[in-house]
Amino acid sequence: MKAGYPLIVIRFTGRIAYYNAFDEYHVKHDLSAVESLLAGYVSAKLDIFLTILKD
Repeated sequence: MKAGYPLIVIRFTGRIAYYNAFDEYHVKHDLSAVESLLAGYVSAKLDIFLTILKD
C-alpha cells in the first residue's frame, strides 16, 4: 500500500495456489510463482477500479 498498490484479498478459494507459490519459493528460491499470483490479484483489483471510474 505504501508504494501505491491496491489492497488485495486472497480468498479461501485461492489458498491452495497461494500455498503452492510460497512452497515453490521455499524449495526452489524462485519467486516467479509468487509474482504471478500477486500480479493477477493486483490486475483484477485495478480492473475493478477502472470499471468504477468508467461509469
